[in-house]
Amino acid sequence: MPHESVDEKDLELINALQLTPRASWAQLGRALALDPVTVARRWQRLTEAGLAWVTCVVGPSLHGEFCMAYVEIECAPDRLDDTATALSAEPQVRYVHHLTGPYGLLAVAALRTPAEVSGYLRGLIGRLSGVRAYRAEMRTVGYSEPSRWRLRSLERSQQRALEAGRAPSATVGGVRVDAVDRELYRLLHEDGRMSYAELTERAGISEPTARRRVKRLLAHRLLRLRCEMAQSLSGWPDTAVLWASVAPQHLEATARSLTALPDVRLCCALTGQRNLLLMVWLRSLGDLPRLEATITERSRHLTIVDRAACLHTVKQMGRLLDSEGRSVGHVPPNVEVFPNT
Repeated sequence: MPHESVDEKDLELINALQLTPRASWAQLGRALALDPVTVARRWQRLTEAGLAWVTCVVGPSLHGEFCMAYVEIECAPDRLDDTATALSAEPQVRYVHHLTGPYGLLAVAALRTPAEVSGYLRGLIGRLSGVRAYRAEMRTVGYSEPSRWRLRSLERSQQRALEAGRAPSATVGGVRVDAVDRELYRLLHEDGRMSYAELTERAGISEPTARRRVKRLLAHRLLRLRCEMAQSLSGWPDTAVLWASVAPQHLEATARSLTALPDVRLCCALTGQRNLLLMVWLRSLGDLPRLEATITERSRHLTIVDRAACLHTVKQMGRLLDSEGRSVGHVPPNVEVFPNT
């Protein structure tokens, strides 16, 4: 499917699903002024081409229950592809980025404890034959994540129409997670719009149970759905990673101010001297100096200490991506980080 066949209505549909990932075809049709059959057909065309998809991630209510390790890896040049492929096959590894600079790969892994991170670094990454060196930091606070990034193709009236039907979040607490919930997480990670009929069949539960469980997991923010798209279609085709140093007493305010920038996909605090990481989408790499100037103007307490361009995102939240950012494969998630609560 050539990119030329993606029109403004397709982009509006993607934006609508970023706001309400499991909205019905009828709800989406009303917001987009299309009939439901046309909306469903458009989405099927986009997903079959790997240009857009809905997935499921562990929600913010559980972010304190596991550890996120950001690992920069220096590879032998002739082994970089093999190393990236090996890392991408691991369910614990959520992202693999090929970057410019001496550390050619950035991998992000989710594990339950610091001790598991230690074992993983020594037992897998440290023993991959193509790895020359690596350095790792732990995420301490997540301020913004990619599920909050929006395409901004919809008019405000369309956004309001979609948001009006969205269920409010419930009070967090008192919810236990069991094997059925983990299976629903795995299935929704594969396809966040999987029908309740298919969830029922594949999870071996009744449809009322599937509906009740999914709604509870989403309402309590134990799971979060997100609509993704091939970056080459987004209008922001280039990615850069920035590492900054911020005085600890100013870290929270600085990070919160930066999450409002439309280019920022990810903002999180890390251990180490480079204690703030930003991942940004850009209309061109030529916009990076302008963005850096904007960032430093927003906070006199921030110093950008390193930067890299992303040449290829190999894996993104379980999806294997080609050079255009299209989904070409899926790796099931590490459900062990979805613990009993």
